[in-house]
Amino acid sequence: MLGQLMTLMCNAIALNGAGQTAQAIAELDQALALDAGFLPVHMQRAALLLQAGDAVAAVQAYQACLDIAPCFDDARQAHHTALLALTQQCEAALANGVATAQTYRQLACARLALDQPLPALASIEQLLASNPTDFSGCALRADILLRLNRHEDALASYQGLVDGDIDAEQQALIAYNRATILRQMARYDDALAQFNTALAWRPSLTQARVGRAHMQLLRGDFAAGWHEHEARHDIVELARTRPRSEQPQWLPGQDVSRLHVLLWAEQGQGDALQFARYIGLVATRAARTTVCCVPAMASLLAMAFPSCDFVSDDKHLPPHDVIASLLSLPLLLGLPDPQAAPMPPYLHADPARSSHWRVPPARRPRIGIAWAGRQYATIHHTRDIPLAELLPLFELPVDFVALQPVIPATDAEALAAIDSGQQAGRLQRVPLADWADTAALVAELDAVISVDSAVAHLAGAMARPVWVLLRFEGEWRWGQDPQASAWYPGMQLVRQQVRGRWDEPVRRVRQACAAMLATQ
Repeated sequence: MLGQLMTLMCNAIALNGAGQTAQAIAELDQALALDAGFLPVHMQRAALLLQAGDAVAAVQAYQACLDIAPCFDDARQAHHTALLALTQQCEAALANGVATAQTYRQLACARLALDQPLPALASIEQLLASNPTDFSGCALRADILLRLNRHEDALASYQGLVDGDIDAEQQALIAYNRATILRQMARYDDALAQFNTALAWRPSLTQARVGRAHMQLLRGDFAAGWHEHEARHDIVELARTRPRSEQPQWLPGQDVSRLHVLLWAEQGQGDALQFARYIGLVATRAARTTVCCVPAMASLLAMAFPSCDFVSDDKHLPPHDVIASLLSLPLLLGLPDPQAAPMPPYLHADPARSSHWRVPPARRPRIGIAWAGRQYATIHHTRDIPLAELLPLFELPVDFVALQPVIPATDAEALAAIDSGQQAGRLQRVPLADWADTAALVAELDAVISVDSAVAHLAGAMARPVWVLLRFEGEWRWGQDPQASAWYPGMQLVRQQVRGRWDEPVRRVRQACAAMLATQ
């Protein structure tokens, strides 16, 4: 197949060189019919669409690239370029008086994707001014308002639709979207009721089933929650990330004592670190266990579970009998309650690597800090904390070490202030090759401060002192206890009390750090 793909790509290059761009794109469409996940074809096709002036299709094509490889810098930069081109096309249409409702919608979407929520809101308001019950327009307006931390207004965006004459499909989507907003407002009973309403209108709405599962897990109804959570495998975006395996899913109650089980690290890297605790139990039950995970995590997990095999190429897997996601293991192992799961520490540092980060005893305490998660794919603005809001922590007599590989561009000014002011040298940035490297550093730190990111899960899995700064909206994995985590005993949760405000949580962490330092 690779030969066919390369031939079609070469044909496309030749046709485009001859000025036949449409025919070149058709060749690439044939290639995608052979292999819909072949990234080079997607990139070439997206570039041709942008060259042909079809910015809408180019944005969609580059988004398809990012769905396959979220951290691919070339695709991210090209996607940004395509969004700018789409914005310019829409603005030109508006200036020439030839805009349609679709023009306003596309302009609002592009501006939101470029993280320009206020201009995006202005665009969608122009659309809704002439058609206030436009379904997709109201939904987009709600998304923009959420980005602006205006949850009550976002919820109200759907009110006119609820009272209108709409079909069952739209009723289900409205209820689902309202449930999502209510969850972010910590109105959990109302959110659960809306998820149930969505499923009453459309029982097959998988996203609503998963949302309901999250509410059940958040409230401690683990048996029902893990069972319902399996519906996530039917979500197209998640199914696309599943390893290429023809073997069946491991089923609850199935005896795997004579089987080779393939486990795979689903969704985020924090999820993998949290649910890696179950790998050893699988290894004791199965004849053989192989774990498929991202390369950056393989060496860390291999140290913890030496009886297992680890692979990272999900397109060329070893022979196996059944496959299962790490997030399915509480259900498959019959251990739904976190209290029955293996407790930390279940991950540890390589002593040889740790020695690299060791410093003499007569030094200032060191605290690792992660204030933002990954800066690709979906950026969680409500989860990340602007570095400027953490400046009170730098009044402590400690050295801080950044535990995140990328510092957001929006933090450049605060970072410059730290580097040039009285705090100069107090925030160290060090190269971290993989998670084993990060674990080696964490093992040598006095404590960790993190937002809800993979760093928090790593510190928890290693049973290191860690404070986790949590946004106001509920996240199922952290439950409802104000300070403690059922998954990581000893971890201190510090929750926002006012949505969007970090000053009080930062103050509480600063006080806790000062108290810890006073005992040393």
